[in-house]
Parts: sequence; structure tokens; C-alpha cells
Amino acid sequence: MNSVKERRMAAARPTRLEISAAHPDEADDKLNAAVHELQLRARADRSHGILVTRTGAGRYTVELSREVPYGFTEEAVA
Repeated sequence: MNSVKERRMAAARPTRLEISAAHPDEADDKLNAAVHELQLRARADRSHGILVTRTGAGRYTVELSREVPYGFTEEAVA
């Protein structure tokens, strides 16, 4: 992402997404989509990684985190 337009589009994307799912397959699909979305955002500044946190049964947050190195995705349980 080098053009001004690409950086502006990335800046408009969310930095935190909340996911809920009733079944493991649904959770996998939603989590993969959320991680992909945030990977696009992370490329804009290359200073954040992605943190996926399980917050409850079938509930997750996926967010950009300065605590995770750029290019990495880490998992946590709240």
C-alpha cells in the first residue's frame, strides 16, 4: 500500500472487531475474515500485529495491537 488513496482507505477501516458464533465452523470463518480485514489495515502503518482474544463461549475480539509485532497474529483468552 503506497498510494495516498490506499492509505486513506486503510485508515477508514476498523481496528477492532467483535465476533460471535454459534458453531466452531462459523467461528473459524468469521475469525479468518476478521483477521484478513485487519491485515489490510495493518499494512497501512506496519506498526501493529493482530491479537485475537476469546472472551467467552463463541465470542471473540480481533484487534490491532502494538503489543504484537507487525506481521504476527497472537491468541489470548480473557
